Formats: sequence, structure tokens, C-alpha cells
Amino acid sequence: MKIYEVYPEYDKYDICIVDMEACKTVCSFDDHDAMFHFDGSPRLKNWWPRVMVRSKNKMALGDYISCLEGGVIILEETAIGKLESMMGSKEILPLECDFGDYKAVNVMDVLDCIDYKKSKYLLLSEELVDGRPKIMYFEKYAFIEEKLEGYNIFKIVDDKESSIFVNEAFVDCVRLHGITGFKFELVWQS
Repeated sequence: MKIYEVYPEYDKYDICIVDMEACKTVCSFDDHDAMFHFDGSPRLKNWWPRVMVRSKNKMALGDYISCLEGGVIILEETAIGKLESMMGSKEILPLECDFGDYKAVNVMDVLDCIDYKKSKYLLLSEELVDGRPKIMYFEKYAFIEEKLEGYNIFKIVDDKESSIFVNEAFVDCVRLHGITGFKFELVWQS
């Protein structure tokens, strides 16, 4: 089994950002509320479509684009259709984009699957959270393979707002369908 961390291809494809001023015409909010804070918990009930704009780079648009916030996947609608069976628990959330039909994907499968004895990480503090170390960042990931079975895309409890991981089947599906914008970094192999 191979596990990859997902990144956008910043060097080939444009990014998008939340247009705060345009969003304020849609509803009243605190700037913090306009940002994406996807930690695996449901967002649909209180979701309102964020107004998104492209960066000033005006590079090509990929099927997957970044919005400069970790833990967020923004996909073009046809790409969602091609990957939907691979995505497990998720929410597809509407966005206001004048550059295409893009949606935010809230990955909701958050797994407690790290093998702490084989991983390398920097502790934030010695304090434990639910029996787990409080981790600042990982230098090397090690996963418990049995806990990954049945999950093609997921987050981990130690970093549920930043990183998104996928298995080899997800990577193969992206490549098979020619979905653009994804960059996969191999982080673990059984």
C-alpha cells in the first residue's frame, strides 16, 4: 500500500482566493468565517457560497485548484463526477466562481491511523490529546495499514485542518481520467 499527501500544482495551474469584499455583499460575516476551516466536521448546514476569484497570475486552470488554505480541495464539477466514487464521506459545497463550475470538497473521513512508534514528528508540547502526542508537524509518516482499509482519501486526527492523504487507487483514478492540478507526494509505503 502507498499513501500520498495531496498538493496543488502551483507551478502549472492558477490558484483562487476568497473575495472578501464580494462576499460581504452576499451576507454579513466576520472575515474569519469566510475562510475554509475543513476539519472533517459537517459544514453544509451553515454553508454559504464563497465568492472566489483567480489570482493575478492568470495561469491555466486545473480541474483541482488551490485556494491557499490547507485541507481544502476545490474541484471542477466534471472532475467531481469522475472521482466521487473514490471520495467516501464528503460534502460538495457550492462556490461562486466566474471562471468555471468549481465546488469545495469537504473531506470528512478523519482517521486515527498514525503509527507513532514508527513516525517522526516534532511535538508542540508534552501534553497528550486523547492519549496521543500533541504534534506540531510530521517529519516522517507511518500508518497503521489496517486502519486505512476502505479509505481512498482521508485526513488524520493529528492534522485534520491541513493535510489530505490519498491511496494509490485514488492517484490511479486521477491519472486514468486525466484530471489536472493534482500533485501527489509519496509519504509512506507498506
